Amino acid sequence: MKILLAVVMSCLLSVAAVAQDYENMPGYVDFGTMDEIYGEPRVMINIGGPLMQLLSAAAAASDDPEAAAIMEGLEGIRVNVYNTGGNLDPALERMNEAKSTLQAADWQPIVQVQEADEQVQMFTRVNGDKMEGMAIMVVNAEEAVFLNILGNIDPAHVSKVMKQVNVDVDVDTE
Repeated sequence: MKILLAVVMSCLLSVAAVAQDYENMPGYVDFGTMDEIYGEPRVMINIGGPLMQLLSAAAAASDDPEAAAIMEGLEGIRVNVYNTGGNLDPALERMNEAKSTLQAADWQPIVQVQEADEQVQMFTRVNGDKMEGMAIMVVNAEEAVFLNILGNIDPAHVSKVMKQVNVDVDVDTE
């Protein structure tokens, strides 16, 4: 029992340390919070370090080596999904603030959709020949989605990663 408790405590401390280090990773994006406007996120995912390794191991154990290989290169996945209830202005303002910040930091826009019923912004942070961060923002009448993927990312596999962590965001690059 003491060994199990020690393992659990060390995992929790590792997770806490990784959560604090997100801000120092090159692919990190600070979207802020919109809890004061929309309440707590409907979906909140904050995975990094040891938890990411566990997901990779689980993918390998489920006879899905491709998913395991994809997950292995990632350092973190952060997702917040808020119900907008038709109140788009605060979410669009936050999206535009993040867009300006990303552009000022030399992130590259790869998808921009400006439709009457939905706005989408997708940016990547590229260093040499490596993509080390991705930011995806989607705002529509139903929800506002703010997604940040950190680590070595193959754009062709983003949808597969999101399915692995059970997030329904359609970002197919094909």
